Amino acid sequence: MVSAFTDIDNDPHAAAIRQLEQSGIVGGSGSGQFKPQEKLSYAEGVSLVVKAFEFNLDRLRFIREPLASQYFPGMNDKAWYASPFLAAAANGVQFPKDMSPGASVTREQFADLVAQGIHHSGDYAFTQQAVVFKDENAVAEPYRASVQMLLKLGIAKLDEGKEFKPKTAVTRSEAAAWINGGVTFVDKMNGDNGSVQNPAPSASPLQELALTASKLSDKVQEVKVTAQAPNPGYGLVIAGIEFSGTKAILSVEVVPPKPGQMNPQVMTEISAVTYIGSSYTPELRQTQDEGGIAARPFKGGILPGKNAR
Repeated sequence: MVSAFTDIDNDPHAAAIRQLEQSGIVGGSGSGQFKPQEKLSYAEGVSLVVKAFEFNLDRLRFIREPLASQYFPGMNDKAWYASPFLAAAANGVQFPKDMSPGASVTREQFADLVAQGIHHSGDYAFTQQAVVFKDENAVAEPYRASVQMLLKLGIAKLDEGKEFKPKTAVTRSEAAAWINGGVTFVDKMNGDNGSVQNPAPSASPLQELALTASKLSDKVQEVKVTAQAPNPGYGLVIAGIEFSGTKAILSVEVVPPKPGQMNPQVMTEISAVTYIGSSYTPELRQTQDEGGIAARPFKGGILPGKNAR
């Protein structure tokens, strides 16, 4: 495969870079170079994930034109990265509160973005045992499941010392390899039969759906949606946000337990969190389902955790 990049021939992930180049997912620096060993910025990482896993706004309904600054107060809506950040956030991708688009993204943070991209494409079963590595306790709690997922799938690798180095900035080369690995996995799981056809959503089994908002700063507030589920196997996701005037209207979905999973039948609180500008008043969208929440059909695979991402 011929590449326009002149600096990747000796890179260990050259094949992945060329594959993504051919697919139109990656581009160079404008000088014919990919610069594989340079650190990847958060903005570049989000753009890669959005392109690779096809995040868009097609299924979301907005009262007015959505803007990235509605999800990320202070973000320049004319910046090149505003569009991918908007597409990611509107589709429920979770970001650290202190995220900066121009900052380098760490290996654990990018692993989380790739994992969210894979989950966006469908739910898949993983039966492998947890991967043990020397610095696993150094992985921040919100990213542990994502790091384990990429290690189990062989998308991310440990170094010779059996370390993941979660706080180290991911390189453009490594990022290309992880993205290509994630896309390859999704394509393999989807096979030649296309997308799985899901049954019509059923009424929600959740009770006591509630919304709370906590001011984090003059510009940002945390919005948390909670509900009581019949057992701890259920999950909750924020499926979209519509901005109408000063209102931010949240749509939420319930994720049912994995088929065959044994769960104690005890009422359990589940929740999902997102962040919006402090000038907005959050509300829950009312649906025809009991409790104002729609059910998300299960396609088989990992169930998101309590704070569904």
